[in-house]
Amino acid sequence: MSDILTKENVEKSINNRNFVEKLAKGKNLPLGFDEFRVNVCELANGEYNYNFKISVLFVYNNSSQISEDAVLRINYGSQMDLSKQIEYEYRSLELLKNTGVTPVPIFFDDTKTLLRKDYLVMEFVNGTQMSYSEDMKLAANVLAKIHSEKIPENNHLIKPSNLISSMIDECKTMYNKYKNSEFFDANIDKKVSKLFEKCEMLEKNEIENIGNSSKKTDFLDKANDFNNKCMINTELNSSNFLVDGDLCFLVDWEKPILGEKEQDLGHFLAPTTTFWKTDVVLNKKEIEAFLRDYLTYLNNNTGNNNIENNNELEVLKEKVNKYIILNCLRGFTWCAMAWVEYNSEDKAILNEFTYNKLKQYLDYSFLDQVLDICGLNDI
Repeated sequence: MSDILTKENVEKSINNRNFVEKLAKGKNLPLGFDEFRVNVCELANGEYNYNFKISVLFVYNNSSQISEDAVLRINYGSQMDLSKQIEYEYRSLELLKNTGVTPVPIFFDDTKTLLRKDYLVMEFVNGTQMSYSEDMKLAANVLAKIHSEKIPENNHLIKPSNLISSMIDECKTMYNKYKNSEFFDANIDKKVSKLFEKCEMLEKNEIENIGNSSKKTDFLDKANDFNNKCMINTELNSSNFLVDGDLCFLVDWEKPILGEKEQDLGHFLAPTTTFWKTDVVLNKKEIEAFLRDYLTYLNNNTGNNNIENNNELEVLKEKVNKYIILNCLRGFTWCAMAWVEYNSEDKAILNEFTYNKLKQYLDYSFLDQVLDICGLNDI
């Protein structure tokens, strides 16, 4: 824990003109200020980042004052094994700044001159965590705006050639850390293995449905077709949606990739996601209502208004359901990996809520509940 920068460390380090001028320049403020005051307070933290709200008062020689708030995000690691994690997040937010539903990035610094860690400064967004009972339409609109945003073909985003295969590979990598640890539980493994078997079957069917080898090549070409992809967040926990009246924002962009919108939707709706910050597990009726709203917003953005005529909703539901199962596997394997990390002395950031939630996820009863939802408990 000695590696973690405290609020006092941060306030002392950024209370200098170099940092404040970067903030002013990024916010298009006049640079000729005579004085400045910096205040720092803690925000919610993730597993690999510490977040702070910074408030800066700019004082000019004519006695005028400008007050600006921003978020300082300090990075302590990368889930994606990126050497330039904070730059990746900054460039991703740059691509989304015109959506109006994500924080606008201001600048990033990986020189480690002011702080001994890489950090990102971005727009501060007001709001409270979304409610699954009240804010689903707002969340549907946010995701539709993000998924319909045009991304330049020449971009920095990670681009898995086969999303299902890449998700399974990611899950295997995470789960191996658990299987090879002293915390391995054979009963948990028996349940998680059912999810692995189902997901590998989905992967196999996806290829077999193509038919002969020439069509398989066509399929792989389509899978790599840029026009079929959009930027997806991949971590759509309810705490990452901030609601302020009629406004809603998606604020955590640690792991975006270029992928299929259905992967994002499957993650958002999966029980392993909804249960993370709440005790909610969505039923089929709630899932269908959300997907109908999402498709309406998406088609309004793209100019396609023929949902019922081309059976688009049914096609979307079928594909999203596959990703719900895949994301259940991803959720459990991440929890298994995190359980090992949380019981290791090397873990930099320890979050009591996360620790307690991990125990709930790896409880036999919750594993069985999710297997029931995925139709796997009879296997």
